[in-house]
Amino acid sequence: MSVFDTMERSKLQEMVLSGEIDSDCLLKDLVQWVTLVYYNLFANLDTGEHRACPVSRRGNAAYALRQSFKKSMLAKLIKKSTISKETSSGLFSHLFFLTLTIDHDTMSRDEANRFITTKGKGISRFFARLEKALDGGYSKVIVKESTTSGYPAVHIILHLERPLKIKWHRKSRSYRPDPSDPYTRSILAKLKNLEDWNSKSPIWGQGFIDIYGFTNDNLQMKGYSNPINYIAKYISKSLDLQDIPDLEKYEKVSELPEKYRTKIWTVLNNLIWNSQTWVISKSFREDLKKIKEKIEKLKSRWFFVDTVSVDNPRLYQWMGWDLDDLPPDIALALKFNPKITPPRKVVIM
Repeated sequence: MSVFDTMERSKLQEMVLSGEIDSDCLLKDLVQWVTLVYYNLFANLDTGEHRACPVSRRGNAAYALRQSFKKSMLAKLIKKSTISKETSSGLFSHLFFLTLTIDHDTMSRDEANRFITTKGKGISRFFARLEKALDGGYSKVIVKESTTSGYPAVHIILHLERPLKIKWHRKSRSYRPDPSDPYTRSILAKLKNLEDWNSKSPIWGQGFIDIYGFTNDNLQMKGYSNPINYIAKYISKSLDLQDIPDLEKYEKVSELPEKYRTKIWTVLNNLIWNSQTWVISKSFREDLKKIKEKIEKLKSRWFFVDTVSVDNPRLYQWMGWDLDDLPPDIALALKFNPKITPPRKVVIM
């Protein structure tokens, strides 16, 4: 059993918050979680076909593939939306990108990661305050990334019904809200202290907010062609442990070379705190559902049969492999699990 299993997660969270377990020391548990592969077995009652599909677990290839599909669909929705318009008063945008960070002096790393969960209520309170300031509704997409220190960085894409005025900033090479417009200034003053842009955000309270705007002709975000691609850069890639040299020798995330820490911390913190990969508002979800309905739907009757680990002989028997003629690496793994489980009764998914 893994410390990240659903039945163990509440206990793990309590131990992390109390200091009994240091989340920095859970690297080896994370490696074990990602490398232990399970498969779902399916049977087609119309054709007699058998299929084995990798179980999606945070950080593995199957999980990353699912997130890649969602990323692509969301990117298409963003492109189709009304993004900006030019008026006699200037350039106005409906689409904004926000990053919320937490001051390290305000709370510990683990307290900060709990704060941005549903239980911590940090993000829900932020949006409750923002809604009071906005004139009109909004749609949102949220992804929780981690920094190299393990502290969270909450990325938010906002599509506002009433647009805000923006202008081009040469230094940052990006569009930013323009406070010369009264309504834009009133919203910006909630997000940023206009007297001291380097101070904590009034509406967030726990740290800082960075804000970008977009236009129909400019959706780029820090080298990515679409802000969705930017916020999904870690969750849509598997935690390929072969890409991290000598991973086995490291005991802590903080001991890893800095370039790997953001990726590792993002998966680890999402596992510990059971964070939703995406938080997507109702209007975006409805549009995604329409796209999915066009893409999917297998006509024949596929049924779920069982879930087995990669070292279970039944997986290979199910797929019609000869157990006496398996590749050497698989045959070696099966020596530790030689029992062939008899097929269970097929049950409807």
